[in-house]
Amino acid sequence: MNIQARIPVQTKDRARLPLAGIRVLDFTIGGAGPFATKAMADYGAEVIKIETRTHPDFPRTMGPYAGGIKDPDRSAYFTNRNSSKLSFTVNLKKPEAVAAVKRLVPSCDIVMNNFRAGVLDRLGLGYDQLSELRPDLIYVGMPLQGAGGPQGTYSGVGHTLNVLSGIYGVTGYDDGTLVGPGTNYPDHSVNPGHALVAVMGALIYRKRTGKGQYIEVAQLESTMNLVGPSIVGYSLTGKNPKPLGNESREHFPYGLFPCADDVWLAISVRDDEQWHNLCRIASSEPFASDPAFATNAGRLAEKARLKEAMLAWTRKQDAFALMHQLQDGGVPAGVVQNARDLVERDEQLAARGNLVTVEHPVMGPVVYNGSPSTLSRTPGRIACAPLLGEHTDYVLGDMLGMSEDEISKLREAGALE
Repeated sequence: MNIQARIPVQTKDRARLPLAGIRVLDFTIGGAGPFATKAMADYGAEVIKIETRTHPDFPRTMGPYAGGIKDPDRSAYFTNRNSSKLSFTVNLKKPEAVAAVKRLVPSCDIVMNNFRAGVLDRLGLGYDQLSELRPDLIYVGMPLQGAGGPQGTYSGVGHTLNVLSGIYGVTGYDDGTLVGPGTNYPDHSVNPGHALVAVMGALIYRKRTGKGQYIEVAQLESTMNLVGPSIVGYSLTGKNPKPLGNESREHFPYGLFPCADDVWLAISVRDDEQWHNLCRIASSEPFASDPAFATNAGRLAEKARLKEAMLAWTRKQDAFALMHQLQDGGVPAGVVQNARDLVERDEQLAARGNLVTVEHPVMGPVVYNGSPSTLSRTPGRIACAPLLGEHTDYVLGDMLGMSEDEISKLREAGALE
């Protein structure tokens, strides 16, 4: 499949989607910003991702790579976070490149970036400069800790936010061992979500008033919402909550239990009825008929003894079979799944068609997780992530009307690197 043949695939079905007609100039990098613009693209916005070959968006330099070949067009991370977009490579250190980007602005509804505050301003691409070109522009900045303040110029990534926001303070074990959440939650959940809500609100406001605006999503302040109850709790009691590992202060059994073949199962018993349901399933086990465990207070008081008995039981069980038994019996339970389980074994995801296979011109078939939101009349779609610089000539020629000679001169000047 040649590159030019893919351009209609990106655009031909956009008209039926809910964000059709919205054009986004996307300067975002990494996870949080690109995930927000990915959602817009999957729902029909025309998202033009500004990239450079000299310093590619760092997920392009991160594995796993298709076929084990390290290549910016083979990164699973980048591909997942940038579906349905166009890629326009420019070297913003060249004034010709900045001028070309500015020519796009009058046709763009939204500009998004998650650089440190002031980076795009110094390049002549800040809100004040670009809103002169389009007064109703919606401009989104996602600086790490917000613009201004003593740490407003600090840089970082999702891992930085995990620690600054207090997430690490609640995801350890009760012996004081610090254990992170295993992924950069700020990048993949709360920050892009808050950015999208703000953008949708600004679009509604613009439709009502004809006015654009600047939106700042301070990623630290956004991420802190994940530990909101801890913040309120401290303000009321003056005490820091202690990490609990996988357990609960109020209920037991509540946590992760090892099953056969080194597979773990989460069991969450929150009341006595659920405990009695569990006991019916484990009727042959001594703990199921022990009166000391009949109430939640009793189970908490005898937690160590009950935990040992539960572990002896679960280690003999197939985790998936036990999950189904417990769920059918009225006890919340879920297997600790890995990527292979999600792709090959999860019957719920398969039945709902959430995992979507899209053909990539370099990697071949790529499995994407589909949108978590289903719109009955205007469902989104997943289109392939772009190759690095794939749509540069398309943006300059088809969108801006530049001649081949003009494009060649930009390329010779090093503006399209």
